[in-house]
Amino acid sequence: MIGQLQRILGITIFSVDNNIPGGLPFYLINGRTFNKIRIGEIPVLMINMSANEKFGAAALEKQLARYMDAAGCLCAFVFPTLLRRQRDVLIERGIPFVCLPDQVYLPFLGVFLSEQFRKQKTLSLVKMTPSAQVLFLYFLYRMRNQPVVKKQAAEDLKMTRMSITRASEQLLGMQLITQETHGKEIWMQAVQVGKEYFELARPHLINPVQRVITLEKSEAVNLFPAAGESALSQHSMLNSPLIPVVAADKGNELLQSVKLLDERWESAESLIRVECWKYDPCLFVKENTVDPVSLAVSLQNERDERIQGELLDYMENVEW
Repeated sequence: MIGQLQRILGITIFSVDNNIPGGLPFYLINGRTFNKIRIGEIPVLMINMSANEKFGAAALEKQLARYMDAAGCLCAFVFPTLLRRQRDVLIERGIPFVCLPDQVYLPFLGVFLSEQFRKQKTLSLVKMTPSAQVLFLYFLYRMRNQPVVKKQAAEDLKMTRMSITRASEQLLGMQLITQETHGKEIWMQAVQVGKEYFELARPHLINPVQRVITLEKSEAVNLFPAAGESALSQHSMLNSPLIPVVAADKGNELLQSVKLLDERWESAESLIRVECWKYDPCLFVKENTVDPVSLAVSLQNERDERIQGELLDYMENVEW
């Protein structure tokens, strides 16, 4: 398997061990074998499925989380054969898998997926996941180029062990961080600092805004950090928008029971726009405005030339 994967990926792969991760229930071990390998610098546990095993995508998705938690690294399933529909569903759900000689789907590596059903395609993991972007911002604003243990980063960012593992492996694949194992601890470190680090990551950054809702102004909502045009107006010559803009985590409890309003039928003076973000904007708030990088990517597709001009000036003058 290692030789075939190396030819497909063009990356050096080493075998680490064939040990079964501890703490797994019997049904996750029975009939399966395990190979821990290192693809480049990334450790991956390969879970070899038996030829006669029946499986469902939903069950595999839950099992994947159990395996990752037990192994402390990324995991992928190895199938002897796959039907076309099975392959498509695994990809839709983002479940990593290998089915040699010609199917490899490891989204955390941005690797090649060769298909026996259609012409060969190249899949590239271009954009960060929300958790990976949070981890990147953590290095950019807080850690700079100081090394940090994964456990500490997870605590600081209120992320689960699985989430921090996925986020760090994605940044590692993008060559934005390095990782070293010392004993039982995995240390991470950014490869650059400040503006140079931002420029390295710029092509991979995502817009944090999932949707925008309009609410009636209230004391609680007014405490959310300024975002969008409101935030930019505080750092530039841009006029404040008629309806203020703030940001909140999409899962914020306050947003679950509020009444949404239609701006066409309400007085603008009583309204406020709330950007519902894919991650918590309060993690990196400064002076009650969202962080510069998140602000920049949230406005990057804005067509107003005034906004783009002021945004460019603002980002040029950010003190990294």
